[in-house]
Amino acid sequence: MSYDIYIGNGVMEPVEDEEYVTAYSRIVNHKVKYFDLTVQGVERPDAPTFPNDEMTGNSNNRHPGYSQWSEFCEQAGIESLFFNRTDGLMREHPGYQPLEPIHAEIIESALNGYKELHPDAVPGFEAWTWNDDAPEVGYDPILARLIWLDWWVKWALMNCENPGIHNH
Repeated sequence: MSYDIYIGNGVMEPVEDEEYVTAYSRIVNHKVKYFDLTVQGVERPDAPTFPNDEMTGNSNNRHPGYSQWSEFCEQAGIESLFFNRTDGLMREHPGYQPLEPIHAEIIESALNGYKELHPDAVPGFEAWTWNDDAPEVGYDPILARLIWLDWWVKWALMNCENPGIHNH
């Protein structure tokens, strides 16, 4: 299982499957209609890309496994930012949270701190292969994810009417 994490402009979308409704309902033409807050997928040619990260490419969405994301947040020092039960960005799953400038500051600080501790790190991901003997290049996925977060959170804050993060 994995998260589907999107960072960008928050929008209300109608939901057909009531089983997965997490947000709002309202009466439209005498019928209950359900809506979820979500973030639409976006690709930007100027967004950062990384070796062996074709699934994300230059998009605002990432699809890490549950343990992969929580381990990343812990290793990057941003576990509380995402999983704090009171105000974490991913305290609900599925869920949507608005982004604020303080979130960008926390991520930027974590990114700068990580770069200081790992000055020779190269952002990216090891290639997946059937061959167990394939040499590792030494890419750093923590650095890649931090750069991705930093870029997209700042992009959302500067360019979106309703900057937010949605996970489902």
